[in-house]
Amino acid sequence: MSKSKSKTEPSTSTLPAGVTIGMRDKDYFAIPALSASFLKKFRVSPLRAKTDDFDGSAATDLGSFIHASLLSPSELENFACLPTTGEGAKKARDAWKAANPDGVLLSPSAKENGDAVIEKLKKHTDFIEVSQHPDVLKEVVLQCKHPRFGFDMKAKLDLFIPCSTIGDIKTFGQEMTKRALYYRIIESGYDLQLAHYRRMVQIIYNRTPDKMELYFGETETAGHDVCTVSIDEGWLALAETKLDGLYAEYADCLESDVWPGINHGKKLNLSLGDKF
Repeated sequence: MSKSKSKTEPSTSTLPAGVTIGMRDKDYFAIPALSASFLKKFRVSPLRAKTDDFDGSAATDLGSFIHASLLSPSELENFACLPTTGEGAKKARDAWKAANPDGVLLSPSAKENGDAVIEKLKKHTDFIEVSQHPDVLKEVVLQCKHPRFGFDMKAKLDLFIPCSTIGDIKTFGQEMTKRALYYRIIESGYDLQLAHYRRMVQIIYNRTPDKMELYFGETETAGHDVCTVSIDEGWLALAETKLDGLYAEYADCLESDVWPGINHGKKLNLSLGDKF
């Protein structure tokens, strides 16, 4: 017997072209289009973005587990937890990885930290307000073409209330302070990510979201603090200016099939006053 849809599950028939829900990560990653993840590497250098073959780490695996638990529990079948020490531990882990090449294997301590962050976020007022909203879309995929350059773009939003709110879950592996959060957003390109998300919503829905929030969960200390962060319009305007420059540069790279390294091979003259 098929299960009936819940009252809060949006109907796919009401979604505009270019909006998909329920897409698995591996299918999203297979879409040949410009994503926020690619842009964050591209801003370092086109060469890095084009050639990077990063396949995950313990930190990204933990983040994936937290995302799956909060947003798409059906994906939890791809995760397992096995001891890292003790007799036969390595053999058991190697056997599981061989049998599940696309799966994610966590250590007991990582899973314990992940479970704690998950429980904290479930009780976090701002996260509850968005994640339990009757119109929320979870893990929604956006696809469109850039209106000027014509290349394909994509994004996968953790939480999206059309066209009101964008919410994104982030893990934080250090003590959570205002300064640390500020530099993490800059260094990891989360401001560019939000600007890319907003641009795609503007293209598809012809409307600007009212609110964009990052929900940080601290994974390493016993407190497992959580915090909602939003960036102001001035910061977003600067991020969008940078984004437009990256879009233009990406279009040039696509057309020429030339992907230069850092600073396009030119000399770098640095001073103590430089900020990165």
